[in-house]
Amino acid sequence: MSLPYSKGLGVSGAAGAAESVTAGEFKMSFRQLERLARRLSLFVLCGLAGLGMGMTAAAADSLYDVAKVTVDTTAKDAVAARKTGMAQAEMRAMNILLDRLVQPSVREQLPEFSHAEVQELVSGVAVRKEQTSTTRYIATLDVRFNEYDVKQFLADNAIPFSEDRAPSISLLPLVLAGDSVTGDGQVGWRNAWEDLDISHSVTPATVLRPRPDLAAATVKAALAGDADALAALQSAYGYGGLVVAVGDVKGDTFTTQLVGEDGAGAINMSLSEAVGGDAKMAAQKAAAAGLAALENRWKATRSGGAVPGVPAEAGYEEAPVPGGEEAPAAPGEVPRNVVALVEFTGLRDWQQIRTRLTQIAGLQDLEVNSLSARGAEVTFDFAGSLDRLQAAFGQNGFALDERDGTLVVRSQ
Repeated sequence: MSLPYSKGLGVSGAAGAAESVTAGEFKMSFRQLERLARRLSLFVLCGLAGLGMGMTAAAADSLYDVAKVTVDTTAKDAVAARKTGMAQAEMRAMNILLDRLVQPSVREQLPEFSHAEVQELVSGVAVRKEQTSTTRYIATLDVRFNEYDVKQFLADNAIPFSEDRAPSISLLPLVLAGDSVTGDGQVGWRNAWEDLDISHSVTPATVLRPRPDLAAATVKAALAGDADALAALQSAYGYGGLVVAVGDVKGDTFTTQLVGEDGAGAINMSLSEAVGGDAKMAAQKAAAAGLAALENRWKATRSGGAVPGVPAEAGYEEAPVPGGEEAPAAPGEVPRNVVALVEFTGLRDWQQIRTRLTQIAGLQDLEVNSLSARGAEVTFDFAGSLDRLQAAFGQNGFALDERDGTLVVRSQ
């Protein structure tokens, strides 16, 4: 059973609840009130559009909750080991959160943030399970981030992000052994998927168990792209989209094949992971890579990029560019790198607009070139026509017009 969230101290901070309030505790409470006031201020700045997004993300399976973070640390004593473990959990959770919200191309360019920066964004840590010794701390923890602090942090660092989530799918992990089908096999394949925090992902999924009557021939036919076999599996297991994840160990390689349909459409892709002498560890890494592949496919659909793992017969193959160079924009299309002037009424208005700009699907690598009292020149990447760019801005409450050869952005 998950224990209540407690900022920075796990659940152990409850031990002193009955003690009298000291001056230090009073100061801490006052600082927490200050942070609450700042968050409420940001909430007001986000406007009605931001409010709608926040309510969606703050649902039971919020993007800003990162569950099942495992740590194993040692130190000079139990207290130091636990403190180190908590810090590691917060840092790992922040990396997972950034993987969810940020496009892969942007994520690769981000610097490492300090623990002090990350800790300011954490609103609590819950302990699922933990073990301690005199020098060691082993735990599985859930880390909760404050949604509004994270959004402000990303905006302050000019990091574009998106909260768009794919429709929930069913995921069926399978292991083939001759003519038999299992969910786990000797590598704990289904457990590897269940140990992931899929419910809070941008591609949420329900992990299923195979039924006793599932035939290996049906699975093999589905892996080969047989439409009837895929339809049979969808009918038997799917509630919406269904992805079958087949794991297989061959020599020093763990291979994963993902087949079916996810939020991005039809999928048939293979991934590989080095076993390295530990097949169960390889299965865990392979499951994590599989989830990342599903997330990246979904993000590609929102950014207008090529979706990886699309079967050739689906008709989504990306056309090669002659000479390996980027093709020029077609008539009516904007260049991939766009320069625009953003108009605003003041600093607070600009802060709100910049946050909203980072949430526009397809808009990437937003940079501020110059800033004045009433306007900012920005550069961003966008692949598509001018009409599509204007539609994307319009859906997010902006007007995009051309004025004397310059693209101008303003709130509607």
